[in-house]
Amino acid sequence: MVRVSLSILVCIIGLVCSVAAEDIPGWGTLVDPLGDCPVDFTNKGIQLTVPPGVHQLNPVMERVTAPRIWNDVAGDFLFEARIIDFPRPEIDTGANGNRSYIAAGLVLWQDEKSFLRWTRSASAEANAVYLSCEQFDNAKFVGGGNFKLDDQPIWLRLERRGNTLRMSASSNGNDWKQMIERQSNYQNALKVGVFGLNVTDKPLEYRFESPFLLRRQAPKPAN
Repeated sequence: MVRVSLSILVCIIGLVCSVAAEDIPGWGTLVDPLGDCPVDFTNKGIQLTVPPGVHQLNPVMERVTAPRIWNDVAGDFLFEARIIDFPRPEIDTGANGNRSYIAAGLVLWQDEKSFLRWTRSASAEANAVYLSCEQFDNAKFVGGGNFKLDDQPIWLRLERRGNTLRMSASSNGNDWKQMIERQSNYQNALKVGVFGLNVTDKPLEYRFESPFLLRRQAPKPAN
């Protein structure tokens, strides 16, 4: 029988936790399920490196391994960030039978089966860059939409008002256009932030800038 001392066990647990979750000042907590996606600071924001392989965020495929950086929110809120443009994937570069598809953007998270993605996406097969909203509930895709996008950086915004989720986009960070509205039964306490996915055999570097999170203040208790 192999005996492990309590102190060694605590160290092992600490190392695992440090890989799984890391504080990124100004952005939130990095959750990196596979432990292979480093975050580096740039002059204006952060860079998230996602190596080749399957770093997906899709409960229908039972793959929720993409890295994300997020904060806790409750009730109504507004979150936005700038997603810097990235090269389109090359045809036939999908890993493990996946399409040649990459994406980075915002995520609103309840748990591994229920969340919403609002992304700048690129597909080699479609030869297109586009905005994509995908909503999942209890590991089922429940709706969303795709919107044509020029090959340039984009600001994305995700807002919750009650059970209504609103996704908007801006080319300059000032003039916003609401692209889609969804209803949800997500719980009050959620997480919101940025993420990047890669299901190709090429490494990806995603850059994010200008994070802004506005939480609705809870009403003050009556005297």
